[in-house]
Amino acid sequence: MRTRTIYAITLMAGLFLITSCTGLTGPKPTSTPDPCPKDVLETVVRDFDDLKKEIDDLAAVADDTPVKVLFPITIQLNDLQEEIKGYEFPLCAAKAQSALYYYSNSTVQCYASKYAEYIYEASYPEDIAYHCNKAQLLGEGVDLMLQELNEMIAAK
Repeated sequence: MRTRTIYAITLMAGLFLITSCTGLTGPKPTSTPDPCPKDVLETVVRDFDDLKKEIDDLAAVADDTPVKVLFPITIQLNDLQEEIKGYEFPLCAAKAQSALYYYSNSTVQCYASKYAEYIYEASYPEDIAYHCNKAQLLGEGVDLMLQELNEMIAAK
């Protein structure tokens, strides 16, 4: 019985010490910087939007270009894809960068398939349709990602 009393008193004293040390002031603010500052995010959104417009413009030119001279346009699209791949961005823009990269990749594949069909005198209608349709869907996804980032900017 004496052991239980000592144990109970020790337990109550321990609880009293623990609860008295917590204080009523609440959590202290941290000095951790914002990993995605508004000005950086605005720059990223502007850059991604410009890159998407460049891809869209090149795709529009490619649509109006005879297939036999598509090669230079596919090279320009590929250069944009490499620029997107090497773009340094904050972590909060990773999904948008990934969507933009895959959009550019599918756009390159769309027009490269059309050009390959001409060069090799073969027929790749399924490949062309697949890549061109995928590029269109991924382009819509990029627009949604950029809209999400714009909403993040507005919330800051």
